[in-house]
Amino acid sequence: MVAVTAEELTPDPAPKAGITITGLGVGASIVNVWRTADGRRKPVRGARRILMNDASFVTDWDVPTNRRVSYEVEVLSGPNGPARANAEAVTVPSDCSWLMDPFVPQTAIPVFGLRKNKGDIYLRSQALAALEYGADISMFNVMGSKEPMALFGERMAEKGLDLSMGTRSAEENTKLKALLNSTSGFLFRPGPELEGLDLDGSMFIAIPSPVQLPVDVGYGGEMTWWDLKADTVMAPTIKVLTATFTYGDVQMLFTTYGQKQDAMAGRTYLDDLKNPLG
Repeated sequence: MVAVTAEELTPDPAPKAGITITGLGVGASIVNVWRTADGRRKPVRGARRILMNDASFVTDWDVPTNRRVSYEVEVLSGPNGPARANAEAVTVPSDCSWLMDPFVPQTAIPVFGLRKNKGDIYLRSQALAALEYGADISMFNVMGSKEPMALFGERMAEKGLDLSMGTRSAEENTKLKALLNSTSGFLFRPGPELEGLDLDGSMFIAIPSPVQLPVDVGYGGEMTWWDLKADTVMAPTIKVLTATFTYGDVQMLFTTYGQKQDAMAGRTYLDDLKNPLG
């Protein structure tokens, strides 16, 4: 019988959770791993429709900190058939926020709400002072009516997040600059000092144009302000769909387009891209 346990792992280079899955049975199993935090159920990044054999271990680098988090394993197919299992809730502690490249955990840097030590990277006073939740609205004037018609889109996640930061250490400034130069997409996990803002525990954000403002470098100082404006985006993925069949392979098996349609009955276009031979 499938079983799952979750645990807090050593926070090096950043806080994370480990999920141990056992009892799948000998043979290939296709598995989803889900995480629930703050009432939101999301797949663990990189752990959807993954192949496992009997037992496996998954590291969740995106786990929200200082919040009760539960994990569910969903077995889609395998030697013992479909199944589900839930782990006891776990809390991963942290005394600060974290900013990192979601694909390179080693780039993770701690971010503090208030500066306590010279080497801290900390949020400036104006950071996160306002949160914008936009929605696409299209207005259409109707002939003969004073009232236009409006089409509404879904309310978006936070946009225009002010994550302005400051550093007083040349070493930490270099580390932050290297991270910002490595990518435009980041994972931001708010720390305990930001609990009152009702932010998602794992926020994937885009920062297109960071602005560096050295304050007193000309006088031998090391203070630097960073103006960072971010928008919340979907979690990134590096999975790539590649063709494994050629047009010639399909042409050899199907003489007419009608035969191809019959073979694809009940399947989606994506199914056809994965296996055009039916």
